Amino acid sequence: MNNRPFSVTLTWILINLNAAIWLGLGIIIAINAHPALPVPTALRGILALLSIAMGGILVALFVILRKGSRIAYYLSVAFFVTVALLTFIDDVGLVDIFVLILNLIPIALLIKDRTWYLKVLPHTNVSV
Repeated sequence: MNNRPFSVTLTWILINLNAAIWLGLGIIIAINAHPALPVPTALRGILALLSIAMGGILVALFVILRKGSRIAYYLSVAFFVTVALLTFIDDVGLVDIFVLILNLIPIALLIKDRTWYLKVLPHTNVSV
């Protein structure tokens, strides 16, 4: 029986959406299709690699979070809080506000459902 709240499923969807955005941004930067990013090739490669790494981190956090890891819960909250704070370092535009919202909603949902994520899983007795 699945006793997972809908908000947990929504959080997982938003984590995957965030990962897809980061991976897509990395690919767009790597193929030099970002119209507002006139940077040298080496820097473009670094930015693409970092964006793809962010997407990979989110995918890894999602997988580990689904397995019930308490540390993944805390790392997920820290990830989204950090990205939300870093959003203000750049010039804040419409896209930045969209990304900020995509980071604030998972923070709120993760905190709302913290008891579900941090529940103690029952130990199974395995007799040999």
